[in-house]
Amino acid sequence: MSRPRLTLIVNNDLPCDQRGTSADQASWSNQLELYALKTSAPELWSAYFHARFHSPREEALFCNVAFQTALNWWSAVTAPASHTASLMILTDPGAAAFFHDQLARAA
Repeated sequence: MSRPRLTLIVNNDLPCDQRGTSADQASWSNQLELYALKTSAPELWSAYFHARFHSPREEALFCNVAFQTALNWWSAVTAPASHTASLMILTDPGAAAFFHDQLARAA
């Protein structure tokens, strides 16, 4: 005996207007140039770490990473992985606003 399955059928041809939405609403991938965001990530994170921490050592201790990793982030060589990014967003109420402001300046 097979289990019942839920099937979702999506029709993108017919608009489904909802209160509080506009017709010109677009996805983030249409609003941001994703390649540019990816290539600028190390600089964005470096600026954030400079604003939040006093040194790469403090950053390494907070993020629980090796000093060399923190130094790479501090120097904009690499950007942190998603679990570290999540940690920053969840522990710093101003992080999202910081990145929003940085991206607005770049645009």
